[in-house]
Parts: sequence; structure tokens; C-alpha cells
Amino acid sequence: MEQNQPAGRLAAARRFAVIIASCIAFGMLMAWIKGNGAGLSDAVGNISALWLLLPFLTGAAARSRHVLIGALSGLLATVAALAGFYFAESFVLDLGQHSWLTDLSLTMGTVVYYAERGLVTGPVFGALGFWWRQHRSVTAAAAIAAVFVLEPLAWWAYGLQTGGGTAYPVPGYPVLWLGEIAIGIACFVVLRRAARRGAGLA
Repeated sequence: MEQNQPAGRLAAARRFAVIIASCIAFGMLMAWIKGNGAGLSDAVGNISALWLLLPFLTGAAARSRHVLIGALSGLLATVAALAGFYFAESFVLDLGQHSWLTDLSLTMGTVVYYAERGLVTGPVFGALGFWWRQHRSVTAAAAIAAVFVLEPLAWWAYGLQTGGGTAYPVPGYPVLWLGEIAIGIACFVVLRRAARRGAGLA
């Protein structure tokens, strides 16, 4: 039994390293999709729900019986993705005639602003993912699905408040916001079925 513990810890460390590397890759991919201009790609890059799904999935993947581990996993996933995003932004954005190190310092300086908000969203959605996995919670599944379904409405309300109307930026592309709503509904269906299947096997 004791001989298996180091092997189990090593496997857990490798699995966590893969998860964090995947989060960094996600952030870099989102920076590439968002690009340097406006339009549809910028709107896709501004979808916040994907950034909340990431810690949810990471928390669900945390193989622990303690919700704090799920919350911490969600936080680390969020920070890793943000670091990847703004690192990639140093290549994607046109920040003027600077050296790459200057561009990097300009983009990475923004990580702190969003990481402060990630101190809330990362642990919350990491804990939700953990709760879904451990307790087969339909409520947790509904919470992450609601993020996708309600985000277009939130962007629409924000656009009205700032004078941008329905064109800022996600609601300006009906296919995009309808697709986001569809993803939210699909997430709920898949997670609900998985929860029921897990309950049946318990």
C-alpha cells in the first residue's frame, strides 16, 4: 500500500500539470481567436462563459474529496489561462514600435486586473465543478449552463447602459449568441445525464 502512494502522487502531479498546460493553451488560443481588431472574432474572444467553464471543468477533474481542492484548482486554472492569454497577446496585438519584452510587459501587466476578479470566479466555479462531480448536482449543472444562456442578455443590457445598443459585442451577431445559448442548453443536458448516470451506478 505504501509503495503505491508515491506512484499515485506522481500520477496526480502529472495529471494536474497536463490540466494547467491545457489551461495555458486555452488562453493562448482565445488570444489568437480574438485577434487585433473588431468583428466576429473579437466578439468570440469576449465570450466570458468559456472562462467560467474552464475552472468548472478543472474543479470537476480534481480527484479529491475536499471542496477546497476543487476551488483552488479552479483558481489556478483561471490564472494559468489568463497568463497564457496575455502572453499570446504580446504577439497578437499591435502595440506600436516596441521591443517584444516591452509588449510582453504591457500585456502581462493586465493579468493582475483580471486575476483579482479570478480570485472570485475561479474558486466559485471550481467548487461548482467539484460539487457537480462529487454530489451529481443538477443545480451545479444548471448554474454553469445559465452562464451561457444569460451572457448574451448581460451584454445586451451592458450595451444599452453604455450607449452601444445591441451591437456590443456579442448580441450584434445573432448566430453567435444563439450558438452560445445552445451550448448552455447542451451543457445542461450532458451534465444532467452524466449526473443521473453516476447516481445510477452509485
